[in-house]
Amino acid sequence: MNKRNQIFFTAYLAALAAFAPFSTDIYLASMPIIQKSFHTHAANVQLTLSLFFVGFAVMQLIWGPLSDRIGRKAVIFTGLMTFIAGSLLCAVSQNITSLIIARIIQALGACAGIVMATASVKDHFKEPKAVSNALSRIMSIMMLAPMIAPIIGSYLLARINWQSNFYFLAIYGAMLFFATFFIQESHPKAIRRPLKAKHLITAYIEQTKSIPFLLPTLAASTNFSAMFCFISSSSFIYIKLYGLPPSQFGYFFAVNAAALILGSISLNRLKEKLSDQHIMQIAMTLTLSGSCVMLIALTLKPSIFSIAAPSFIVTFGIGLLYPEIIALALKHVVHHTGLASSLIGTTRFTLAAITGFIMGLVITYSALPLAISMLILNVFTLILMHAYRKAEASR
Repeated sequence: MNKRNQIFFTAYLAALAAFAPFSTDIYLASMPIIQKSFHTHAANVQLTLSLFFVGFAVMQLIWGPLSDRIGRKAVIFTGLMTFIAGSLLCAVSQNITSLIIARIIQALGACAGIVMATASVKDHFKEPKAVSNALSRIMSIMMLAPMIAPIIGSYLLARINWQSNFYFLAIYGAMLFFATFFIQESHPKAIRRPLKAKHLITAYIEQTKSIPFLLPTLAASTNFSAMFCFISSSSFIYIKLYGLPPSQFGYFFAVNAAALILGSISLNRLKEKLSDQHIMQIAMTLTLSGSCVMLIALTLKPSIFSIAAPSFIVTFGIGLLYPEIIALALKHVVHHTGLASSLIGTTRFTLAAITGFIMGLVITYSALPLAISMLILNVFTLILMHAYRKAEASR
């Protein structure tokens, strides 16, 4: 693959992986408006996020192994058509129940993108360092989505209505659908495996028994969920608790997305000078210290900046840490790359759905539950990575 094609391929995979942040972040500013429009409770609106991630998590168990059998492109095409249909259904929803159902349909298609992006990286790059570098580059581009999605969403909300966010997502899906025709299949027929339920269940069980795979997968899940606690509750905290105008929400949210991008870019630079172990230690120190600062700041003097500044530190640390953890998990995968990618995604988004739902219940009059949740999840990440190092040392 020449340099020009590699750039296009990387940008394409990043756009596929960006389905999740685009699908969640673009309508964050609209959530209080949706609550008012449908005359419902904030926790019900939160379900449009949480159940999106449930659907996102569960369907990955199907897309990954299916792509090992029929190829990556066939799954991408099917997923994109499902995503476009779900987005249009969201736009025409007349009540909160129909919106939740449409969001689940949207999620079933969206999750194909991130599974295929991860699997395709492993198809093309065999060495763990090359996988980490590729994932870092993809993440750097992908993270433009949470930076610009809330700004686009806020603009569309102010100029048109909240439904226009979902029409935008349908157009985004259609553009990627046509771009897929120009992408080469990365999983040729010669190496595809039969898809049998018994063999599939056995393969999943065997993969979850692999401690070197399981521990980084769980660590990636707690790491991601710490960030998702902020994503799922930020609009209610900024807009409802602290009175930030919806038109300004996107800019505050973009600051955190910028931190994630800076973390991913910094990772590539640091890998030239430091070991992976040293980088992960720095990253975990940042996520833990940022969570502690947020907790102290909200206890002493609650304000928007008590959240914005510490969350910048946390998301920068996640930008450094997350690609490294995923590369460690994939390092121990020889066969069934699609299946392994599905397991990583399912574990990550299931935990994110649970934490998002809890945030919807507890974020009422204070942002303290956010700081506490982020701190607990980052401590779990530290514990799991320590267990992984001990397991590797004893092998």
